[in-house]
Amino acid sequence: MDDKERKPYMYRLWSLGAVVILVFLILGFNLWRLQIAQGSYYTAMAKGNVMKLVKVPPTRGDIVDRNGTLLVTSVPQFVLHLDWMDLQQAKSSNWIDVVRKLAEYIKPYWPNANQSVESITEDILANIQNHQWERYRPVIILDEVVPELQAVIAEHQEELPGVSVDAIPVRDYPQATLLGQLLGYVREISDPEITQFNKNPDAQAAGFEYAQGDMVGKMGVEKSYDFWLRGKEGIQQVEVDNNARPVSKQILHPAQAGKTVQLTIDADLQKIVDDTLDQVITNIQKENPAAHAGAAVVMDVNTGKILAMTSRPGMNPNELIGLISEETAEKYWPQDPKHASQAASLNRALTGLYPPGSTFKMVTAMSALQMNLTTPNERIDDKLSSLGGLGAQQQGIAEWGGNYFGQVNLYRALAKSSNIYFEIMGRRVFDENPETIGRIAREFGLGIESGIDLPGEAKGISPSAEWKKSYFTNIHENAAKSRDESLTKIDSEYAPRLEQAADEATRQQLQNEKDAEIKKVNDLYKLRTAEPLDWRPYDSYNNSIGQGYNAYTPIQLANYVATMVNGGKHFQPFVVEKLLDPLTGETVKQFESKVLNNVSVSPEVLEQVKLGMREVTQGEGTANWLFSDVPEYSGGAKTGTAQIGSKNTISGEIYNGVFVAFAPYDHPQVAFAGVVEFGGHGGETAGLVAKAAFMKYFGWKSTNGG
Repeated sequence: MDDKERKPYMYRLWSLGAVVILVFLILGFNLWRLQIAQGSYYTAMAKGNVMKLVKVPPTRGDIVDRNGTLLVTSVPQFVLHLDWMDLQQAKSSNWIDVVRKLAEYIKPYWPNANQSVESITEDILANIQNHQWERYRPVIILDEVVPELQAVIAEHQEELPGVSVDAIPVRDYPQATLLGQLLGYVREISDPEITQFNKNPDAQAAGFEYAQGDMVGKMGVEKSYDFWLRGKEGIQQVEVDNNARPVSKQILHPAQAGKTVQLTIDADLQKIVDDTLDQVITNIQKENPAAHAGAAVVMDVNTGKILAMTSRPGMNPNELIGLISEETAEKYWPQDPKHASQAASLNRALTGLYPPGSTFKMVTAMSALQMNLTTPNERIDDKLSSLGGLGAQQQGIAEWGGNYFGQVNLYRALAKSSNIYFEIMGRRVFDENPETIGRIAREFGLGIESGIDLPGEAKGISPSAEWKKSYFTNIHENAAKSRDESLTKIDSEYAPRLEQAADEATRQQLQNEKDAEIKKVNDLYKLRTAEPLDWRPYDSYNNSIGQGYNAYTPIQLANYVATMVNGGKHFQPFVVEKLLDPLTGETVKQFESKVLNNVSVSPEVLEQVKLGMREVTQGEGTANWLFSDVPEYSGGAKTGTAQIGSKNTISGEIYNGVFVAFAPYDHPQVAFAGVVEFGGHGGETAGLVAKAAFMKYFGWKSTNGG
């Protein structure tokens, strides 16, 4: 190639070299400017970066029944996330516009179809504001994002910085209403709950502290065992610049899944109890539409393990995940006090306080026998005059149903559920020692918290003379205080009016009005303090047959029967058997039975009362028909028809059906207690639930093909 041909290429090489030199000069200048001329400025800026440690939530542990049946798990669910850090990458002038644009796209899928785009925008901004305390964690804007919306978000992703659709673990209750109240549900922790949860001894031992934003169990097992179920949070390091904009993210420690919680509950037995109670309530509603509620408990008499626990109306925890509609909120937490008893969130087996009715009569019997105030064979003439003179008869309660059972001893009195017999025995005990019946009731777990590993347990009332005096003293004092305040207010209101009265006739009219208001206040005070502080004969009669002030939960009634038939060992009931490693299945923690106390009642007396309970299901017993088609059955029971209100009141003619039982008779294994509100006779309502439970547990068959 000659010089003439080479020249064009040489010019190109010189031009390219010049460009390269120019580029290096520009880079060198900028490098000098950044590192030397403005080096101190950028060094200060870099030092202003802040490292934040952000918790990464773990997958919550499963809950299974005693046989491994899955009751609660966490499943992936697509949710709409708004990442505050990524959103800030948008220009500061238009990040609110991003939220408004997002509101436009999600409006067709928003839970409240009547909300405008502006209203949805405000809701999203409020949600972001509520999470300002932890602005480095994505905020959930919408649960259960359908595929159509996922496509919309993907199509407009460039317009929506910080917006994403992600799969996150969400609590799922595959059995729906099965064990709903016992299992509980999960939602974000509230401020008042933080202190409560941080008192958990397991959390304290591990050095863990709950904080805003944590998802926690709100009731049931989810709450009691929250620390074990929640797992261990991971740690993500976030670097944020001076303007709170993210610079980088890095996972330092991955999250660890929560433990698997295995219950003492048998899911198959639970379903039988649920279904039978539902059918019983449905049948009652044909006669009484107000009937809607009930509860039942099945427990192992030799360990305290709860095998089944049912409460109706049922609760479906799936309905309490994510946004809750007003209709759902009203179903679980009615705002109208008149409907409070219908709340589906109530675990009536644990918190429902009911008069036990005749199922309490075994306590009265044990008290009289233990104090040697009677023998099993002493006979009482079953008529009101046996209570004593006219005064005693007026304070007593007539035999139920207008019956006359003739001569009754302990066994026949339990079989026929004689009111007269137990009123007489109760009067003897209260006259001898007014605290004995209450003390023995508490030894068997009545009127005291059982200590079960579930939150929200009610205590109940095991009445005595001392209890009544203390209780009504408070009522009398409060009534007197209220009366005095009302009288003072009336006087202050009428004094100037009387003084300024135009004439005597006007003054007299005002005085009459004042006197009428004073009379109303005094009449109300008399009504509220009409009940005397002292224990009266009618108290003895009423409380001896399970009425009066007696109020117990179904779990207390079940534990009471279990204690009677296991030889007098009062166990602490529990629903969680063990904690399992979610990966290996190995037992991490095993929970053992615990005896709270041994009763003072002798084995001989326990056996005598147990024999009387067997008579209830045989011969002329009130539940003699119940197991007549189950040849393999052996055991004992007690029926109850518990009056809800006082005599001569609106609720005085309304009765709950109560039933307690155990099986088999020799070496008992299980105890049952059930209450059906408005159920009437316990054997015909709650008794049917007990029968179904025993048949399932023992595999018994009915001669009728059941």
